[in-house]
Amino acid sequence: MAVNGVDLLTLSILLAFILVVVGVMLIIVDAVRGKGGEEGKGNAKYGGVVVIGPVPIVFGNDSSVVKWAIILTIVVVLVFALLILLPMMGV
Repeated sequence: MAVNGVDLLTLSILLAFILVVVGVMLIIVDAVRGKGGEEGKGNAKYGGVVVIGPVPIVFGNDSSVVKWAIILTIVVVLVFALLILLPMMGV
């Protein structure tokens, strides 16, 4: 499937590359910005979901962060399923 003469796979790879670059830039900005005066506080909130096959493994230290990690995982899985099923249906 082509969009304006560009293959959908090429667009997906370009989008993935851009997202990785933006993520690295955000990490660098956060590291530089977080250096002043907040050393040793240890109040970081984290959470994540690792999906191994059909089994999700959820972890985190804050319930709101874990909730958002689960919601984001559901959205990503639905988008992935949609991207897999649409070509099979001929759309």
